[in-house]
Amino acid sequence: MMGELQRTTGAIDEAMGAFGERLRREREMRGISLNEISESTKISRRHLEALENEDFDALPGGVFNRGFVRAYARFVGIDEEQAVADYNAMSHEQPPPPDQFPLEVHDKPDRELNPRRSSIPLILAVAAMVGFIAVVWMRSRGHQSEAGKNVAAPVSANASSRDDASPSKPVPVADKTPARPTPVNSVPPADKKTVAPPPPIPSPTPDRRFIVVVRAKEDAWVSLRADGLTTWEGLLKADKQRQVRAGKQVVLTTGNAGALIVSHNGKVLRGLGNENEVRTLTFTRGGLVQ
Repeated sequence: MMGELQRTTGAIDEAMGAFGERLRREREMRGISLNEISESTKISRRHLEALENEDFDALPGGVFNRGFVRAYARFVGIDEEQAVADYNAMSHEQPPPPDQFPLEVHDKPDRELNPRRSSIPLILAVAAMVGFIAVVWMRSRGHQSEAGKNVAAPVSANASSRDDASPSKPVPVADKTPARPTPVNSVPPADKKTVAPPPPIPSPTPDRRFIVVVRAKEDAWVSLRADGLTTWEGLLKADKQRQVRAGKQVVLTTGNAGALIVSHNGKVLRGLGNENEVRTLTFTRGGLVQ
């Protein structure tokens, strides 16, 4: 019984040291140096050494540690998911829950930082204008038809009065004065009708969300959370950008703050940090909080 317990304890101790040793062994088998991994992934050499030595207290913690493990495994060429699972078992960290209802995140290289605005307000305005023009046109057609009827009525009355004054009937001498013809142009004006005002144009509901755009001047590790959900994390390549939309809060975490250009609702923010500096920035609708 005592021997079985010792063998179990030895197996646990071996597993405890297997994570960092496996990373180092896989790297050395492929002839890869820590400087090569650091230059490609933008992870500092001391953080890579902390992974191999299993000195997890020297790492930033949280999503950064798992991101470092994933980037290390990808560069060396080993299974990323297995490496992250081994790290979680060693560090006793719980993996993040899977994202639900992901927000809009777009990979748009070399695009302007201003967000694309919705075309719904423009469509509503055009539809309201077309409806107003149609109402005015139908009312003008009604006025024209009424005016035509009023012109026809006086002309027919003048014609019947001329027929009654025929030579077969005796006409008094005093009545031989020719009757003054009624001018054709003396048409009673048509009744004026009040044109109804155009229907009010519905104003679009304002969008209470805001947009944060992160663009990399150099390769940098980035993690984005919007309203409590992780929308994206990984190595953001140079000249690439990520856009996230949120209603309350956006949390940006990066291992190279000096390599990022960040904008909030189209306004570029300056002085976010130095090169290879680890920063966590929080944004709300009002702008940068910290």
